[in-house]
Amino acid sequence: MTETTEPRTDAAPDGGGQTGDGAARRGRSGLGIASALACVVLGFLLVAQLQATEELGERLDIEREEDLARILSDLSTQSDRLQEEITSLRLTLLAFENSAETEELAVRSLRRRLSELEILAGTVPAEGQGVRLTVEDPQGELTPDLLVDAVQELRDAGAEAISVNDIRLIASSAFAVRNNRLVLDNQPLEAPLTILAIGPSATVAEALAIPGGALDSLQSRPQVTARVEQLEQVTVPARPEPPSFVFGEPVPAEARE
Repeated sequence: MTETTEPRTDAAPDGGGQTGDGAARRGRSGLGIASALACVVLGFLLVAQLQATEELGERLDIEREEDLARILSDLSTQSDRLQEEITSLRLTLLAFENSAETEELAVRSLRRRLSELEILAGTVPAEGQGVRLTVEDPQGELTPDLLVDAVQELRDAGAEAISVNDIRLIASSAFAVRNNRLVLDNQPLEAPLTILAIGPSATVAEALAIPGGALDSLQSRPQVTARVEQLEQVTVPARPEPPSFVFGEPVPAEARE
Protein backbone atom coordinates (compact mmCIF):
# COMPACT_ATOMS: atom_id res chain seq x y z
CA MET A 1 0.00 0.00 0.00
CA THR A 2 1.44 3.35 -1.13
CA GLU A 3 1.33 6.43 1.11
CA THR A 4 0.14 9.67 -0.45
CA THR A 5 1.64 12.91 0.85
CA GLU A 6 -0.57 15.95 0.42
CA PRO A 7 1.01 19.40 0.10
CA ARG A 8 0.86 21.62 3.22
CA THR A 9 -1.15 24.77 2.87
CA ASP A 10 -0.78 26.28 6.37
CA ALA A 11 2.61 27.91 5.77
CA ALA A 12 3.37 30.91 3.59
CA PRO A 13 6.54 30.92 1.49
CA ASP A 14 9.61 32.66 2.98
CA GLY A 15 7.96 32.94 6.43
CA GLY A 16 5.48 35.69 5.35
CA GLY A 17 2.75 34.48 7.71
CA GLN A 18 5.06 34.68 10.71
CA THR A 19 6.06 38.26 9.80
CA GLY A 20 2.40 39.45 9.54
CA ASP A 21 1.52 37.87 12.89
CA GLY A 22 4.48 39.57 14.55
CA ALA A 23 3.51 43.02 13.22
CA ALA A 24 -0.08 42.55 14.41
CA ARG A 25 1.12 41.52 17.88
CA ARG A 26 3.45 44.55 18.09
CA GLY A 27 0.57 46.87 17.03
CA ARG A 28 -1.75 45.46 19.67
CA SER A 29 1.02 45.74 22.28
CA GLY A 30 1.66 49.46 21.43
CA LEU A 31 -2.07 50.22 21.57
CA GLY A 32 -2.33 48.56 24.95
CA ILE A 33 0.58 50.59 26.35
CA ALA A 34 -0.94 53.87 25.08
CA SER A 35 -4.31 52.97 26.58
CA ALA A 36 -2.69 52.16 29.89
CA LEU A 37 -0.80 55.45 29.97
CA ALA A 38 -3.99 57.36 29.16
CA CYS A 39 -5.82 55.60 31.97
CA VAL A 40 -2.98 56.40 34.40
CA VAL A 41 -2.99 60.10 33.49
CA LEU A 42 -6.78 60.28 33.71
CA GLY A 43 -6.75 58.55 37.07
CA PHE A 44 -4.08 60.93 38.38
CA LEU A 45 -6.14 63.94 37.32
CA LEU A 46 -9.29 62.56 38.92
CA VAL A 47 -7.44 61.83 42.16
CA ALA A 48 -5.87 65.30 42.19
CA GLN A 49 -9.22 66.95 41.62
CA LEU A 50 -10.87 64.83 44.29
CA GLN A 51 -8.11 65.66 46.78
CA ALA A 52 -8.38 69.38 46.03
CA THR A 53 -12.15 69.25 46.50
CA GLU A 54 -11.78 67.32 49.72
CA GLU A 55 -9.11 69.75 51.00
CA LEU A 56 -11.36 72.71 50.18
CA GLY A 57 -14.30 71.00 51.86
CA GLU A 58 -12.21 70.16 54.93
CA ARG A 59 -10.91 73.74 55.12
CA LEU A 60 -14.41 75.12 54.91
CA ASP A 61 -15.63 72.61 57.50
CA ILE A 62 -13.15 73.87 60.08
CA GLU A 63 -13.79 77.54 59.39
CA ARG A 64 -16.00 79.44 61.77
CA GLU A 65 -19.24 81.02 60.62
CA GLU A 66 -17.64 84.48 60.81
CA ASP A 67 -14.75 83.34 58.59
CA LEU A 68 -17.13 81.71 56.14
CA ALA A 69 -19.15 84.92 56.01
CA ARG A 70 -15.95 86.89 55.39
CA ILE A 71 -14.87 84.50 52.63
CA LEU A 72 -18.29 84.74 51.02
CA SER A 73 -18.17 88.54 51.31
CA ASP A 74 -14.69 88.62 49.73
CA LEU A 75 -15.86 86.40 46.90
CA SER A 76 -18.92 88.59 46.35
CA THR A 77 -16.77 91.73 46.36
CA GLN A 78 -14.35 90.19 43.90
CA SER A 79 -17.25 89.07 41.69
CA ASP A 80 -18.74 92.59 41.77
CA ARG A 81 -15.36 94.13 40.93
CA LEU A 82 -14.88 91.76 38.00
CA GLN A 83 -18.41 92.50 36.80
CA GLU A 84 -17.71 96.25 36.99
CA GLU A 85 -14.48 95.73 35.04
CA ILE A 86 -16.36 93.77 32.37
CA THR A 87 -18.97 96.54 32.14
CA SER A 88 -16.23 99.20 31.94
CA LEU A 89 -14.41 97.32 29.19
CA ARG A 90 -17.64 96.91 27.24
CA LEU A 91 -18.37 100.63 27.54
CA THR A 92 -14.81 101.44 26.44
CA LEU A 93 -15.17 99.14 23.43
CA LEU A 94 -18.51 100.74 22.57
CA ALA A 95 -16.97 104.21 22.89
CA PHE A 96 -14.12 103.22 20.58
CA GLU A 97 -16.57 101.81 18.05
CA ASN A 98 -18.73 104.97 18.20
CA SER A 99 -15.61 107.14 17.99
CA ALA A 100 -14.42 105.27 14.90
CA GLU A 101 -17.86 105.64 13.28
CA THR A 102 -17.96 109.35 14.19
CA GLU A 103 -14.48 109.93 12.78
CA GLU A 104 -15.40 108.07 9.60
CA LEU A 105 -18.56 110.15 9.19
CA ALA A 106 -16.60 113.34 9.86
CA VAL A 107 -13.94 112.41 7.32
CA ARG A 108 -16.58 111.58 4.72
CA SER A 109 -18.36 114.87 5.39
CA LEU A 110 -15.11 116.82 5.12
CA ARG A 111 -14.16 115.10 1.88
CA ARG A 112 -17.58 115.84 0.42
CA ARG A 113 -17.28 119.46 1.51
CA LEU A 114 -13.77 119.66 0.05
CA SER A 115 -15.05 118.37 -3.29
CA GLU A 116 -17.81 121.00 -3.27
CA LEU A 117 -15.34 123.78 -2.49
CA GLU A 118 -12.95 122.57 -5.19
CA ILE A 119 -15.77 122.77 -7.72
CA LEU A 120 -16.79 126.23 -6.53
CA ALA A 121 -13.18 127.42 -6.64
CA GLY A 122 -12.72 125.91 -10.10
CA THR A 123 -9.55 124.06 -9.12
CA VAL A 124 -10.83 120.70 -10.44
CA PRO A 125 -12.75 119.76 -13.60
CA ALA A 126 -16.44 118.99 -13.16
CA GLU A 127 -18.82 116.82 -15.13
CA GLY A 128 -22.48 115.93 -15.12
CA GLN A 129 -25.73 116.69 -16.91
CA GLY A 130 -26.30 120.25 -18.01
CA VAL A 131 -26.80 122.58 -20.96
CA ARG A 132 -24.81 124.17 -23.74
CA LEU A 133 -25.72 127.74 -24.64
CA THR A 134 -24.31 128.83 -28.01
CA VAL A 135 -24.36 132.56 -28.81
CA GLU A 136 -23.62 133.83 -32.32
CA ASP A 137 -22.40 137.43 -32.45
CA PRO A 138 -20.88 138.19 -35.87
CA GLN A 139 -20.95 141.98 -35.34
CA GLY A 140 -19.57 142.02 -31.80
CA GLU A 141 -22.68 143.54 -30.22
CA LEU A 142 -22.64 141.62 -26.97
CA THR A 143 -21.90 143.60 -23.83
CA PRO A 144 -20.56 142.50 -20.44
CA ASP A 145 -23.87 143.20 -18.70
CA LEU A 146 -25.74 140.84 -21.05
CA LEU A 147 -23.29 138.05 -20.31
CA VAL A 148 -23.42 138.76 -16.58
CA ASP A 149 -27.22 138.50 -16.68
CA ALA A 150 -27.02 135.21 -18.59
CA VAL A 151 -24.53 133.74 -16.11
CA GLN A 152 -26.62 134.93 -13.18
CA GLU A 153 -29.71 133.31 -14.70
CA LEU A 154 -27.78 130.04 -15.02
CA ARG A 155 -26.72 130.16 -11.37
CA ASP A 156 -30.23 131.01 -10.20
CA ALA A 157 -31.52 127.97 -12.11
CA GLY A 158 -29.11 125.67 -10.26
CA ALA A 159 -25.94 125.63 -12.35
CA GLU A 160 -23.03 124.44 -10.20
CA ALA A 161 -20.15 124.96 -12.62
CA ILE A 162 -19.98 127.24 -15.66
CA SER A 163 -17.43 127.91 -18.38
CA VAL A 164 -17.38 130.36 -21.29
CA ASN A 165 -15.21 129.31 -24.24
CA ASP A 166 -13.41 126.85 -21.92
CA ILE A 167 -12.69 129.57 -19.34
CA ARG A 168 -13.95 128.42 -15.94
CA LEU A 169 -16.04 130.97 -14.06
CA ILE A 170 -15.41 131.44 -10.36
CA ALA A 171 -16.62 133.91 -7.74
CA SER A 172 -14.01 136.51 -8.72
CA SER A 173 -14.54 136.22 -12.50
CA ALA A 174 -15.44 139.38 -14.40
CA PHE A 175 -16.52 140.32 -17.94
CA ALA A 176 -15.09 143.51 -19.40
CA VAL A 177 -14.26 145.29 -22.67
CA ARG A 178 -10.62 145.86 -23.56
CA ASN A 179 -9.61 147.43 -26.87
CA ASN A 180 -13.18 147.04 -28.13
CA ARG A 181 -13.13 143.33 -27.39
CA LEU A 182 -14.98 141.28 -24.81
CA VAL A 183 -12.69 139.70 -22.24
CA LEU A 184 -13.28 137.31 -19.38
CA ASP A 185 -10.69 137.40 -16.61
CA ASN A 186 -8.38 139.30 -18.97
CA GLN A 187 -8.71 136.63 -21.69
CA PRO A 188 -10.36 137.64 -24.99
CA LEU A 189 -13.65 135.98 -26.00
CA GLU A 190 -14.09 135.06 -29.64
CA ALA A 191 -17.52 134.51 -31.19
CA PRO A 192 -19.38 132.23 -31.23
CA LEU A 193 -19.53 131.96 -27.44
CA THR A 194 -20.04 128.50 -26.01
CA ILE A 195 -21.36 128.57 -22.47
CA LEU A 196 -21.41 125.23 -20.65
CA ALA A 197 -23.30 124.82 -17.38
CA ILE A 198 -23.57 121.75 -15.15
CA GLY A 199 -26.89 121.45 -13.35
CA PRO A 200 -30.45 120.13 -13.77
CA SER A 201 -30.63 120.38 -17.55
CA ALA A 202 -34.42 120.66 -17.91
CA THR A 203 -34.71 123.31 -15.18
CA VAL A 204 -31.81 125.37 -16.54
CA ALA A 205 -33.10 125.22 -20.11
CA GLU A 206 -36.59 126.31 -19.04
CA ALA A 207 -35.17 129.17 -16.98
CA LEU A 208 -33.19 130.49 -19.95
CA ALA A 209 -36.21 130.27 -22.27
CA ILE A 210 -38.79 132.10 -20.11
CA PRO A 211 -40.17 135.29 -21.71
CA GLY A 212 -37.90 138.20 -20.90
CA GLY A 213 -35.17 135.83 -19.74
CA ALA A 214 -31.58 135.40 -20.80
CA LEU A 215 -32.32 134.18 -24.34
CA ASP A 216 -34.64 137.12 -25.06
CA SER A 217 -32.11 139.57 -23.64
CA LEU A 218 -29.27 138.17 -25.75
CA GLN A 219 -31.34 138.09 -28.93
CA SER A 220 -32.60 141.62 -28.38
CA ARG A 221 -29.42 142.75 -30.11
CA PRO A 222 -29.43 142.71 -33.93
CA GLN A 223 -27.84 139.67 -35.56
CA VAL A 224 -27.29 137.97 -32.18
CA THR A 225 -28.77 134.47 -31.97
CA ALA A 226 -28.73 132.01 -29.09
CA ARG A 227 -29.79 128.40 -28.71
CA VAL A 228 -29.87 126.01 -25.77
CA GLU A 229 -29.16 122.27 -25.85
CA GLN A 230 -29.83 119.86 -23.02
CA LEU A 231 -26.99 117.36 -22.59
CA GLU A 232 -26.63 114.22 -20.49
CA GLN A 233 -22.90 114.77 -20.07
CA VAL A 234 -21.14 118.12 -19.83
CA THR A 235 -17.49 118.61 -18.88
CA VAL A 236 -16.32 121.94 -17.52
CA PRO A 237 -12.53 122.43 -17.36
CA ALA A 238 -10.61 123.55 -14.29
CA ARG A 239 -8.80 126.85 -13.95
CA PRO A 240 -5.22 126.65 -15.19
CA GLU A 241 -4.12 127.84 -11.74
CA PRO A 242 -5.97 128.56 -8.49
CA PRO A 243 -7.13 132.14 -7.92
CA SER A 244 -4.83 134.42 -5.97
CA PHE A 245 -6.03 136.98 -3.46
CA VAL A 246 -4.14 140.25 -3.14
CA PHE A 247 -5.88 141.91 -0.22
CA GLY A 248 -7.55 139.12 1.70
CA GLU A 249 -5.76 136.96 4.27
CA PRO A 250 -7.17 134.36 6.67
CA VAL A 251 -7.66 135.55 10.25
CA PRO A 252 -5.31 133.71 12.66
CA ALA A 253 -7.01 131.10 14.81
CA GLU A 254 -6.08 132.80 18.09
CA ALA A 255 -7.66 136.06 16.92
CA ARG A 256 -10.98 134.31 16.21
CA GLU A 257 -11.42 133.19 19.82
